[in-house]
Amino acid sequence: MASELYFNVGSAFDDRGLGVVFAPAAVMQALLDVERAVALAQAELGLIPADSAAVIAANCDAALLDPVRLQQDHDTTRHPLMPLINELVRLCGEPHGGYVHWGITTQNVIQTGLMLLAKRAQQTIDGFVADILHHLGRHAVAHADTLMAGRTHYRHAVPITFGFKVAVWIEEMLDCAERLRTAGDRAFQVMSGGAVGCFSAIGPQGPALQARVADLLGMGEMAIPSRGIRTRMCDWVNALTLLASVCHKIAEEVYQSGAEEYGELHEGRLAGSIGSSTMPQKINPILGYGIIENSRKLYAQAAMLMAEAHRPFESDGSTNLMFENAIAAVVGMMGQLLARTEGLVGGLVVDAARMRSNLDLSHGAIHAEFAMMRLGETEGKHHGHEMVHEVAVAAAEGGPPFLEGLAELPGGAELRREIEARMRGEAPNGLCAEYARHFGALALAFDPADFPPPRQRRGLAVVAAEAAAPLAGA
Repeated sequence: MASELYFNVGSAFDDRGLGVVFAPAAVMQALLDVERAVALAQAELGLIPADSAAVIAANCDAALLDPVRLQQDHDTTRHPLMPLINELVRLCGEPHGGYVHWGITTQNVIQTGLMLLAKRAQQTIDGFVADILHHLGRHAVAHADTLMAGRTHYRHAVPITFGFKVAVWIEEMLDCAERLRTAGDRAFQVMSGGAVGCFSAIGPQGPALQARVADLLGMGEMAIPSRGIRTRMCDWVNALTLLASVCHKIAEEVYQSGAEEYGELHEGRLAGSIGSSTMPQKINPILGYGIIENSRKLYAQAAMLMAEAHRPFESDGSTNLMFENAIAAVVGMMGQLLARTEGLVGGLVVDAARMRSNLDLSHGAIHAEFAMMRLGETEGKHHGHEMVHEVAVAAAEGGPPFLEGLAELPGGAELRREIEARMRGEAPNGLCAEYARHFGALALAFDPADFPPPRQRRGLAVVAAEAAAPLAGA
């Protein structure tokens, strides 16, 4: 019942077609696309007559199939592909039908078709990632200097800027984009080695056949087309899961930061949306709901596939079914998750004033690291840490406020003035702004087909750090 109630909520977000990538009609056509490519490639290599390949190719159109015959044949054969093969044989007629599915096996067609659809889905996913990065880039640049509390272990650490926080999200997203590209190169491959993967039916021409099928489908090819190699599909699903984890992280921060006690980040309110049936004041983080829910479900799918990838021998039907169904489910979940993430970061509301006021909740203690380092210049870092720690603990336990206690230390009066200037935002904190502008620019310029790898991204950040060195020493 819950699924039915929430279906319409989920359908309000445009998943750009990811929810129907593995719809029955799309799967059927993908399988026929594989059969077409196999027939055409075999004709080029002289394995089957050219006129038969032409007839087969012309009939590899899902619109030509008789759905009643397909269902009746499935009820009889209980086989995932034979009804399609039988229908294609019927459409081609004699003698051409005799060359349908020549020298290949069921999993060759199903797994290759599955990866063909996954490759098409990846293009849409790339578009989502690019749009999310562009939104994040805009926030990073706009808020390069927006002060807020950096938090570790859910407690104030040192001041940062919101732009710096977004820069971290951007770097993780760039990692995800690169990981998806390399994982896709390994996963989106043709597998046409026949019964067990050694081209037992076709022989020496098998590798050439597979290479040509890959060319026709715009895919890669397996170096050894074993039906038992499943880790590459796991690799791609894991890459998607790590992308989901980054989206989850962003959603969790907005989800928690939107609470009244924080009030720093908020989802853009969707016109007409209602948060509660009984509490009229509620404006709930509905985008975050869906991101977190789908992320958690994705983790379970990835773990399930990892736990099954080891299955022994040359093929295993139960594992094949698990992978086929799981990959379709994962893509559907990614559609819902990415649609919501794009909406979340695109409409994100940043309350800079609340960030600034929250920064002062510790009455200056958030600048304790700065005080320690300044004292360390004369007292030594370790002793400086002890001195500042005692002042901070005393303030927390009801003693003199942090800045008053600090003023009693050696050189403390000047140190207090410096921290008060920092509290007014008159001094930089590390390289937050530089990182924000640097990664913001990378995100705004992001292109899925051409983007800087980690080494170049890091190198550019070093340049930004060197440019900021005079500021840091001021």
